[in-house]
Amino acid sequence: MDIQFGPYRLRLADRRLLGPQGPVELSARSFDILAMLLSRPDEVIAKAAILDLVWPGVAVEDNTLQVHVSALRKVLD
Repeated sequence: MDIQFGPYRLRLADRRLLGPQGPVELSARSFDILAMLLSRPDEVIAKAAILDLVWPGVAVEDNTLQVHVSALRKVLD
């Protein structure tokens, strides 16, 4: 299944993000965060829920999520 948003297409089957200029490089964690956010467009998702999905069973620092969200903002304009 693909998720289309603006000029981007998130291809879940092969874990790729395609933009207007072609493939967009994303880390695996950034891809997972983006996929989660796009799968729940009308929901406010708690930080804990994102951390549990993307880093299951792993303790991560609060700024780790911020780093990945910042990376997403850069590649998505």
